[in-house]
Amino acid sequence: MIVHAPAAYVAGRLPVPAEIQPLGEDRCVFEPGSDNPEMLAMYLGMLGADFTIEDSPELATELRNLAERYLRAITPPAAPPAAGRVRPSP
Repeated sequence: MIVHAPAAYVAGRLPVPAEIQPLGEDRCVFEPGSDNPEMLAMYLGMLGADFTIEDSPELATELRNLAERYLRAITPPAAPPAAGRVRPSP
C-alpha cells in the first residue's frame, strides 16, 4: 500500500506498529496485516492522507462499502410522493 504522506506522519497515525518504508519526502509504503479488512479500511480512513491499495480485493470491497455508507449519510433521501395529490386532467 502506498500512502501519500511522509513515513513519520503515517507511523504516528497508525494504531499499531508497522514497518513503513519512505518513498521520498511525501510518500511511503507499508504492508498492513489484518484479519479484518473492514477494520483496516476504517484505520486507513483515519490516516488523514490519500492512499493507494495495490492488490487486495477484500480491502477494496470494504473501502467501497464504507464510501457508499458515508455518501448515504450526507445525501438527503428522495422525497416521497405527496399523498392525496391529484394530477390535473390533460
